[in-house]
Amino acid sequence: MRLSASVVLFLVLIGSSAVSQQSLNMENLGNKNDYALTGQYSACWGYVAPDGREYALLGCQTGTSIIDITDAPTLREVSFIPAPQSNWREMKTYKQYAFVVTENGTGSGAGIQIIDLTNLPTSATLAKTFVWADTINSVPTMIPRVHSLSVSGNYLYLNGGNYNGIRILDVRDPANPVKAGVYAGPYIHDSHIRNDTIFASAINSSGGIDIVDVRNKSNPARIKLLQYPGSGTHNAWTTWDRKYLATTDEVGTTTKTLKVWDIRDLQNPTKVAELAVGSAIVHNVFIKGTLAYVAWYTAGIRVVDLSNPASPQIVGAYDTYPLNDNAAYAGNWGADPYFPSGKVIISDMQTGLHVVRYTGDKRGIVNGTITNGTTGAVIPGALLHFKDAAITRWTGSNGQYIFGYAPGTYSAAIEAPGFQPKDVTVTVTEGATTTANIVLSPVVSVEGEGVPTIFSLDQNYPNPFNPATTIRFTLPEEEFVSLKMMNILGQEIAILVEGLRPAGAQSVTFEARDLPSGVYLYRLAAGGFSAMKRMIVLK
Repeated sequence: MRLSASVVLFLVLIGSSAVSQQSLNMENLGNKNDYALTGQYSACWGYVAPDGREYALLGCQTGTSIIDITDAPTLREVSFIPAPQSNWREMKTYKQYAFVVTENGTGSGAGIQIIDLTNLPTSATLAKTFVWADTINSVPTMIPRVHSLSVSGNYLYLNGGNYNGIRILDVRDPANPVKAGVYAGPYIHDSHIRNDTIFASAINSSGGIDIVDVRNKSNPARIKLLQYPGSGTHNAWTTWDRKYLATTDEVGTTTKTLKVWDIRDLQNPTKVAELAVGSAIVHNVFIKGTLAYVAWYTAGIRVVDLSNPASPQIVGAYDTYPLNDNAAYAGNWGADPYFPSGKVIISDMQTGLHVVRYTGDKRGIVNGTITNGTTGAVIPGALLHFKDAAITRWTGSNGQYIFGYAPGTYSAAIEAPGFQPKDVTVTVTEGATTTANIVLSPVVSVEGEGVPTIFSLDQNYPNPFNPATTIRFTLPEEEFVSLKMMNILGQEIAILVEGLRPAGAQSVTFEARDLPSGVYLYRLAAGGFSAMKRMIVLK
């Protein structure tokens, strides 16, 4: 391999002793293998219900198994949703629904299965099967076959199947999808969407990575086609700051490795690192924080530290396929590392569902319930912004929250409509679960004077909105006011008010024309008062 002077390429080859290692910094929480006799397993994905219970959706040969993993190692199948038989089954969740697709486009019931999860933990049911109807080459065409799918904002992206490109569905009403647009590109095997930019894996014919602007869903536009010799790009995932992209090559003549690209200039991405595990073939990558969780077929899962993207390091491993690490399409198909509890689910083609936890970060957990200080009732939908960790959590319908992070002391701002905001401090202890219950005081209104007696920050209206919304707040006295907009990571993106304001009711109109769809935060600071709420941009 020839290195250019402008690019420092770091290639890590793992020795045989590391390849054969079955576990590194990974805790085994359970395995469920109920359908091995019916054929191989495929993908998996997670779902967290409003009450905080955690579920794994597992692709099986004849359908989808929905498994409650909350009390691992007790793994309980809640429902099995039959589907056309296939070696390929992929799924994603949105709100309280799951969407499941398969390569079998001719079997009975073929199409996009829409599974209603609202009755969990009792049951899950098939709400309907949706089939995309289109006109291709002047011929009315039904497209029930889809290889994979992605969810971003209120949209579902359908990849692969019989036809090229990506088909986009508006799923704000999950049981009744509406066609939103089509990207007429090459064959797309998988896609990852970040800030209205698609990073599409064009697996065939050295297609590489197709980078697409999808702000206008009805008219997606290519930004850059990143091609490299012999590529067989299977999937891709961006780092949290969208400065780097990790890709996997499953086929083609290129090395079957994890590749890391600098994408700060989308017109000129450059490869900065490459990582191999012996001769094992890489399959899927998912990034959480600075860690990449990589499904590496016969080598199982590998946890890769990307804190220095130019020098990725394997810091965790769990081999679901200990037979060998050969260059074969067997073993670990997929993973989902995004559970608030720190659980990671793995789907192995031969041995089913594995539930593990990465222990290398020595994390701890803080959980608790937020309640009304007057009535004692739980408060659903309360916002907790852990400022030092740049993480936001919300309480479920039971008023409970969970926060897992590295050991340390963290400050958190707590907000809920109709309640006075509160700042608290929580301590995360290595390897321990700490309970921190929080009590909020209701806002009490006082009538008659015309000038408010307390500071307050109202929920913006309308919400969700596009493009404009109004934020209202009240001041009991003249005060220096700071009202700022932040993204979900707590990073400042706009200053709405910065200066002295008189006592009384105030309002500010905010336009989000240049912001992509998503959840944002706005924070008011005035005197000793501070409050924060969330708003949703929906385009």
